[in-house]
Amino acid sequence: MTNWTLAARAEKMNPSVIREILKVTEKPGIISLAGGLPSPKTFPIESFAAAAASVLATDGASALQYAASEGYTPLREAIAAFLPWDVHPDQVLITTGSQQALDLIGKVLIDAGSRVLVETPTYLGALQAFAPMEPQVVSVASDSEGVLIDDLAAKAGSGADKARFLYVLPNFQNPTGRTMSEARREALVAQAAALNLPLVEDNPYGDLWFDQAPPKPLTARNPEGCIYMGSFSKVLAPGLRLGYVVAPRQMYPKLLQAKQAADLHTPSFNQRLVSEVIKNGFLDRHVPTIRQLYK
Repeated sequence: MTNWTLAARAEKMNPSVIREILKVTEKPGIISLAGGLPSPKTFPIESFAAAAASVLATDGASALQYAASEGYTPLREAIAAFLPWDVHPDQVLITTGSQQALDLIGKVLIDAGSRVLVETPTYLGALQAFAPMEPQVVSVASDSEGVLIDDLAAKAGSGADKARFLYVLPNFQNPTGRTMSEARREALVAQAAALNLPLVEDNPYGDLWFDQAPPKPLTARNPEGCIYMGSFSKVLAPGLRLGYVVAPRQMYPKLLQAKQAADLHTPSFNQRLVSEVIKNGFLDRHVPTIRQLYK
């Protein structure tokens, strides 16, 4: 029997709790509230069927070919246009789900032993994505409004021990479900800027509000000090594995290089499919139906 020698980082890897949850949900009769699984009732299957036929008929060869690592330009333009602050398409990187975005950010920003700040509690998938880079994960205390600013300042570190970033989910936070208040967002962005602490903002659920939309993103308040992650998993379908990163121009090239090394590019067909589906204001009509179903 061959004796394989694992890398030290591989010894520290653990199975994904989220994937283990999904195995359970595949059993007949199971309705699980343990994971953020969208209802299949929300998947616009007929719209996807029409879009797939259109993409294959009009530009099938390109849709099935290798493509640019940055992503499909019309899709990047659409994302930049619907975000609530001034974003240039050149700042948008299409990723294979926002889970890949976490992996790329970890590879680019974390060294072994680097201090990384997270909310208390935080998204298990982020911790798993960061783990192979062997960070020192430090939990920042939180209350019903979000991160406690004084504790953030106390745990940011200094010198060689300065935190690389704070990972934060302001909207319908996973796993608590809380939404960060307007006042706390303003205070957090101001304190992070004063500490010269980058923010990594994850927003997979922000469109799924019931009574009123959440306050504007952290990144909208300080675009140069934040990396923003979004996803089509909760508003279209998670099987597409389609997410995106909006990054400051100084950060973008390194994230792109990490993406190139990881998988060359996110599937071309999926990108064109989503671009075709969302044109002509489809999300403005479709997302309210999801909100109503969940409500």
